[in-house]
Amino acid sequence: MVVLAAVLASPMQAQSRKLKVISTDSTPVVYAFVQLEGGVGQITDENGEISIGAGKTKTFTVNVRRIGFTPWFGKLEFPDTSATLTVIMPRLAQGLAEVRISERAKAPAYLQPFYDRWTMKQKGLLSATFIGPEELEFRHPDRIANMLSGLNGVALRRGNRGEMSAMSTNGTCPMAVVVDGVQKCPRSGCTGGSGGMSLGARAAVPLIDINDLVDANDVAAIEVYTRGGNTPTSLQVNDTACGVIAIWTGSRKP
Repeated sequence: MVVLAAVLASPMQAQSRKLKVISTDSTPVVYAFVQLEGGVGQITDENGEISIGAGKTKTFTVNVRRIGFTPWFGKLEFPDTSATLTVIMPRLAQGLAEVRISERAKAPAYLQPFYDRWTMKQKGLLSATFIGPEELEFRHPDRIANMLSGLNGVALRRGNRGEMSAMSTNGTCPMAVVVDGVQKCPRSGCTGGSGGMSLGARAAVPLIDINDLVDANDVAAIEVYTRGGNTPTSLQVNDTACGVIAIWTGSRKP
């Protein structure tokens, strides 16, 4: 059973409102995927919280998901004063002998930089689109292109042989693609840096079939940078002029 609690903040605190996600043992659920009114999803921080911000009294339709926990969906009324509303998510039954968990769930080590960058975006320090394990599991795409379709700044172009390539800048500029930190190149090789090319020259560069790189069922996370200047140097991309798609494979379970 899901229990909802509201905790009023001290009058000395700023007029901020938060949503806190915890498990039934009161442990914060870190990186839970939260959507308000079907909008852009946020992830909870190390305290299991996201900020709603100040505003008038309003009722939000809230969707909370984290792999390994029972999803929560319902309406929450946030007051116009500082408050923290708490959603409790039971862990999914595993059908195993009793296991006591004393630490909060953590992300797999290889996904930690992905979540770090997502957190930077929520703080306004980065501009990108992040697709996490919960959204992938919910949508269960059979092809990578299905997850990229409809994203602002990304155009999918079908080639003469049926290959599906990711483009930016009105469909004329091939985006760089990185899988598990390694940039993928066409059979002819990477361009060695096309930053000085005209859009027409870039359009003539051999394209990468986004669906042929990895099985969609093996994808754990995706991040998309439609403007090369915003791409973190940690992704080690040869040429970011046309934007970058970074794909991370592995288990979606925390």
